[in-house]
This record gives sequence, structure tokens and C-alpha cells, in this order.
Amino acid sequence: MSAGPRIVFVRFLTPDSAKLMPWATHSSRVISAAGVPVPVERPTGNVVWQLVSANNRELARAADILDSFEGSRENAQTAVDLADSIEIAMVSEGGRGVYGWFGSIDGRPVITCARWYNNDRDRRHSIKLAITALAGARLHDGARLTDPALMGGERSRVD
Repeated sequence: MSAGPRIVFVRFLTPDSAKLMPWATHSSRVISAAGVPVPVERPTGNVVWQLVSANNRELARAADILDSFEGSRENAQTAVDLADSIEIAMVSEGGRGVYGWFGSIDGRPVITCARWYNNDRDRRHSIKLAITALAGARLHDGARLTDPALMGGERSRVD
């Protein structure tokens, strides 16, 4: 099997995971920068996907946090299948001087930049790279569990 772009899935222990909140915040900030209304509620799902390059560099990520691996896989497969028709919105946060982007299918955001960029040139390069990689990405089987207890953090207990 040759290395190439792929979509990997990550499952957090709960929707309240401290590791998941930055993901939700990033997606919300990127999409709302275009004036698209984004719900301010906490995520109810705990599975996400990310597009990574052959050397494991994150190129883009899912705009949604989904309830199940199956739902996340379906969402990612749709993005791969329709990569050539994704409509890109370029956004910026003027106060911070950073640039980002997200992509929509039929007016619904499905993919966002992996991070904010310091200049428009880097943003445009990341769009081209992500969309090209997305069109040829293969989906991984299963979702990797992100457990804070395994990463030096505390696992929250439910009594």
C-alpha cells in the first residue's frame, strides 16, 4: 500500500473532553468569520476527522463534530467524493491579522483550515494543497481514541 493523503478519525472520550474543545472553538471561529451563524452550544458529538498528508501533517479538518464513527466516515466520504465541487470561503480575523478558510457543499460547511495562517499566500497554498489531497485521500478504518489519561492528563470520572 502506498503512502498518500488520508483521512484519519479521532474519537474523544466525551463531548466535554478538554482536548475536543479547541477543535470546536477553531471550527466555530473560522466559519463565523464569514458571517455564517454558528451555534454557540457545546458539541454533542465526540468524533472528528482530519485530512493528513503522507508525512502526517494535518492539512484540513472536519467542520463538524459528529456523534459516531459511522457518521464521521460518511461526512468524510462525501467531502472526498465532492472535493472538486467544494466552495471555498476565505476568511480573516482582522484584529489578529490571521487568515483562514473553509469549504462548503450545498451551502453547508464540511471542511476547515487546519490552522490560521499569517499571510494570504500561505492560506491560498493550504487551500490548493488540501483540496488536491482531499480528492485523492483514502479513509482509515476505525477511530483513534484520544484519552487524556494516556497523555499525562486527568481522565474525568463519572460516578
